[in-house]
Amino acid sequence: MRDFNLKEVERTRKIQTKFWTTPQEKAQLLENMNRAGYRTLGSYLLKMGLDGYVVNIDFSEIKSTLGELGSVRSELNKIGNNINQVAKHVNHSHEIDVMDFYILEEEMKSMRKQMEKFEKQVVQTFNNKINQLEGN
Repeated sequence: MRDFNLKEVERTRKIQTKFWTTPQEKAQLLENMNRAGYRTLGSYLLKMGLDGYVVNIDFSEIKSTLGELGSVRSELNKIGNNINQVAKHVNHSHEIDVMDFYILEEEMKSMRKQMEKFEKQVVQTFNNKINQLEGN
């Protein structure tokens, strides 16, 4: 029978750190550890804690931009109501008033301009966020 020397192992790291998780958090940590190619949770957590980074994304600009979608919808509803009124008038009288047609055409042009402006604003906002994430 061998006699083992149970003297304390000389360690580089002298402080042990413990923390609590839920079962779901533990499962996610283990999944991330395996995906990253680490064999022990301790080595994975140490590496991520020291060299990893956390990305916090502020989506308030995007939410604000998308919030304007409500006003665009409102404008579309107004135009839709106007189109319905013109259609009812045409069906009833079998003729279209030039002024009604002109007003409808102008509203459609205005709506197109608003949509183009909105699309550009959405694209610009997303591009800004992507650039921030890429560190540019």
